[in-house]
Amino acid sequence: MGMVRVALAMAVVLSHLPLASYKFLSGGLAVQVFFIISGFYMALVLDGKYRDVGLFYSNRLLRLFPTYFVMVGLTAIAVYAFNGSVTIDPTLVDRILQDPVTTAVMAIENVVMAGQEMLFWFSIDDSGGLVFDSRGPLPDETTVVGWQGLFVPQAWSLSMELMFYALAPFLARAGWKWIAAICAASIALRLGGAFLNVDYLLWQGRFFPTALFLFLLGMLAHKALPFAATLPKGTGWIVALATLAFIVTFPLLGWTDVRMRWVVYAIFFVTTPFIFHAFKDNAIDRWIGDLSYPIYMTQLFVIGFVLTKEPPFGMWIGIFGTIAMSVLILLLIDHPLDRWRQSRAHAKRETAAAPGAATVAPL
Repeated sequence: MGMVRVALAMAVVLSHLPLASYKFLSGGLAVQVFFIISGFYMALVLDGKYRDVGLFYSNRLLRLFPTYFVMVGLTAIAVYAFNGSVTIDPTLVDRILQDPVTTAVMAIENVVMAGQEMLFWFSIDDSGGLVFDSRGPLPDETTVVGWQGLFVPQAWSLSMELMFYALAPFLARAGWKWIAAICAASIALRLGGAFLNVDYLLWQGRFFPTALFLFLLGMLAHKALPFAATLPKGTGWIVALATLAFIVTFPLLGWTDVRMRWVVYAIFFVTTPFIFHAFKDNAIDRWIGDLSYPIYMTQLFVIGFVLTKEPPFGMWIGIFGTIAMSVLILLLIDHPLDRWRQSRAHAKRETAAAPGAATVAPL
């Protein structure tokens, strides 16, 4: 899945880089596809590696937070030393600090991540107060949206991931019928938003209950892995190449109708187990895939520099600067921590396999 995950991450980069003349799959849709892939991987690890729920939770936090905190720190330096962000600046911080409630909310959200997606439902008025706004406004000269108080605003999707992680161990133990039923309820809730007086894109994209079905689709796709394993790996290679082509050429298809996103969900629901089976033992593909998270986390930092400082060849700096910074994050932070996470999981499995361990191993 490595190349597919990186292609999706680059789709998000290009969607946020106005200098890019050509885009891939839309950034918002790419993030939602990531939710499907995340559901697949969580079902996979909970089925094999993680029998200890506490270890699962702690290793998930170790996967997300170190890189996140590094980017919060770097963005704070960029904002105050160079005014190098296009989403937050010292003036906005000063406005937020006028209101103690907004100050507390932003301080908490910039640290814990959970709940960041709900800031898309609020504007920040001239006195720094949070004002509920279900129209889904975009920032302009007169409107400041709540998420602009975040130093790493793309981490809203990590908030959704965290909520899914909280449920994943319990969902993994449920039968596929229960997962399918919850999935159907989430879809019904999403479709019901069309009858509410709220921005539909906000309703379907920034509200965990209406996005939960995407993670569940991934968990259901994992159920098809035994079937995918019966086919030649060449099948997965063909499917992967077709999926990559789909991501890259998506704008050429002319799928502007919002309903076509359901076709996109179906495509990744069907293809994920076959691609995973074909590449699960490919170390190079796995290394490439590991770049997807750093790419997602560093993109706005680099793009902020490009758009505020306007260097020559800004588009290429935005793209390759993001990739270069992601490689550094991967080598210096993600991989060392990943080795520690894997050793913790390995030690736990050995403990559980020791004589007598069954009497204390978690259910």
